[in-house]
Amino acid sequence: MSSSVAGTSLRRLPFREAVERLRIGSNDLILSNDVKSVTMRFVAKNSEPGPRQFLRNHAPKLSYSNPNLKINIHRIPDPRSKHKNPNSPDKDAIWENGIMPKPEMEIGFVGAPSQTVPLSHLDGDKILAQLISVAGEERVKSLEGPSSTPTPEQEQSTI
Repeated sequence: MSSSVAGTSLRRLPFREAVERLRIGSNDLILSNDVKSVTMRFVAKNSEPGPRQFLRNHAPKLSYSNPNLKINIHRIPDPRSKHKNPNSPDKDAIWENGIMPKPEMEIGFVGAPSQTVPLSHLDGDKILAQLISVAGEERVKSLEGPSSTPTPEQEQSTI
């Protein structure tokens, strides 16, 4: 595979090739069944590139690997942008106290409080690593503790 094809957007690829790219490495992105949603909030223009990189490079595979996961994107309007279009959503944008909000990801869990992860100064790969560390299947299994069912080695030692 050439380097120019590696950077190609999934939308520009033939269907079969796009599906194949989604399948490659998607087993590493399976989140716990306790995760019900992921919500990202960030300023879409003139801000840190990490959330945009995550959405472009990792969100499609994450969505493919976790079909029941709701991924919500909240792009915060930027009042610094100059718009010629009077119907632009950024036209009347105002930030609280005039300070640009920091990018963040909120991970919603079933039966547990949601957890907010700050995304400042993180690139797309590091954002994915944060998500996996908080909501990955292996992390949740380790929090539940050891299983109550004996392993085959334990069964043999008791016989």
